[in-house]
Amino acid sequence: MQMKLGFIGENSLEGVERDSAFAKKHGFDGLEYNYWDDFAELTPDRVAKMHAIHVAHGVGVSMLGLWGWNHLSRDLAERREAHGMLNRAITFAQQLKADVIAMGAGDLPGEPLEPKVTEFLTVFPPFLQRMKDAGLRPVFYAVHGVSFFDSLRAYEMVWNDIPDLKIKYDPANWTHHGQDYLEVAHRHGDKIGYVHIKEHLYLNGQLVSQPAAGMGDVQWGKVMAFLYEHGYNGWLSIEPHGDVWSQGAMREKMLLLTKRYISQFLV
Repeated sequence: MQMKLGFIGENSLEGVERDSAFAKKHGFDGLEYNYWDDFAELTPDRVAKMHAIHVAHGVGVSMLGLWGWNHLSRDLAERREAHGMLNRAITFAQQLKADVIAMGAGDLPGEPLEPKVTEFLTVFPPFLQRMKDAGLRPVFYAVHGVSFFDSLRAYEMVWNDIPDLKIKYDPANWTHHGQDYLEVAHRHGDKIGYVHIKEHLYLNGQLVSQPAAGMGDVQWGKVMAFLYEHGYNGWLSIEPHGDVWSQGAMREKMLLLTKRYISQFLV
């Protein structure tokens, strides 16, 4: 499979319809959806309607993301609720025919890394098996979304026991967290299971804009080089973000300009 290009879609049914038509018109392969607390309000009926819209327009679903739920919480009620949401996410991702399911790993705030890894290795294997059985590729977000995966070391410790665990890789987020995104792709490109295309533009050390790819500071050519070297063949999902480039006509320009720029690296 070759790399596929998609973008993050809007969650309302009107947005799903609009984005599906836009994706079809402009040659995007699929849409991604992300939910935080609002995931509790998503219903099977709404998911069925989303899927019907995708089918009508002939576009796929790259990923379903679930964020903000602490799957490792010491509070048993909070953990139970988070696990319920994760099980629903698996069901809904399968219903949407998504390729990937993404989530935060959970966290134990204030505790050292070692017990976090131990708890993760206790909690997640049954969920990972269910995702695999559902035909989904699980990926775990770094530095965001209630996740103790805030460094390469955290991933590396888990890889000792689960070597095929994958990263949802967002170069801009690694940079903003103060870490080298190129090191991630160079050393562990084989562990990347999903890629976000989001640009950051800095002035005087401050993030001032999140424009189309190629207009900021992320070195996308180098990122793509490392992805090819490691045989990456998954999704590249464009993320409209920030106050200027994520809404209305500017969002559409961001998507089209990014598609044009990234396409130079695709064969």
